[in-house]
Amino acid sequence: MAGPRDGASIATLRQAARLYVDATSLRHAARDIGMSPTGLRGFIDGADPYVKTMRKLTEWYVREIQSRNAELSQESASAALSLLVQHYPAPDREPTVDELLAVLDRRCRETNTPRPVWLADLREGAPY
Repeated sequence: MAGPRDGASIATLRQAARLYVDATSLRHAARDIGMSPTGLRGFIDGADPYVKTMRKLTEWYVREIQSRNAELSQESASAALSLLVQHYPAPDREPTVDELLAVLDRRCRETNTPRPVWLADLREGAPY
């Protein structure tokens, strides 16, 4: 499983893409993700994705999770956080995520809102 600073793992993205292709079609899924059908087939079949492709897959994955109104998993929350901080230089990403998590945690306390499981897991020592 990916650490909280890594986003969704390649295995998770690959499985999600495979399921989406099975539910729709290769062309439909590729269009929604922003890839070519050939590139998507290669990824599903095990090819290592380029950085730009990983970003497209992660963005699609986060959109899919959001559209389902599902409770976020730790890995899905990590993927969303990694997208939010991707424009920072690499050494600044982890401290920025730590600050974001601290703000979310503080706002939960201030508003008496239960902390989501993913927030508790990420704040309480999930491995990096």
